[in-house]
Amino acid sequence: MNDTALSILFCVALLIGVPVLILVLRDRVSSALWRRRNPPEKLAAERRAYEERILHPDWAFYERHLQRPAPQALRELFADHSLIVSQGIDYSEDEVISTFDALDEQGLIESRPWLRFDAVAIATSDFGDSIYLRPGSTESDTVYITHHDGGDTEELSPDVSTFVQRLRHANRNA
Repeated sequence: MNDTALSILFCVALLIGVPVLILVLRDRVSSALWRRRNPPEKLAAERRAYEERILHPDWAFYERHLQRPAPQALRELFADHSLIVSQGIDYSEDEVISTFDALDEQGLIESRPWLRFDAVAIATSDFGDSIYLRPGSTESDTVYITHHDGGDTEELSPDVSTFVQRLRHANRNA
């Protein structure tokens, strides 16, 4: 090969290789820092605290906030400990239930920035969208999802019983 072709190849390799090398090094450093800040013991403790919250709903608070009795199907869902600690349930072709949320005052505080109104999310989708019942004494037990990327809200299930049945079916088939 002539010198011009070698020079061009060297420049191309340099223009591609250096940025790739920088990105690989940055990724490794970020991963190492994350692991240092989040040792397995810390992650396990956070998981235990999360499970403690979701496995012990504050029904009195939730019903005060909801302004009506909690649907029996929702109580049964949160009593099913193996289901409620599950993650990544394929609810439908479009929705995956990533995690269930705690039914307590802290849950209201955590939901507010996403929903921009007072609702206690009962679950979160894999895209971080809140799944909830609308509060109000005259509201139905329709299960809604509000998409955080556009703010649009849609009915996820006509009622909590149907929502729970689909969850159980999806979880059995997982």
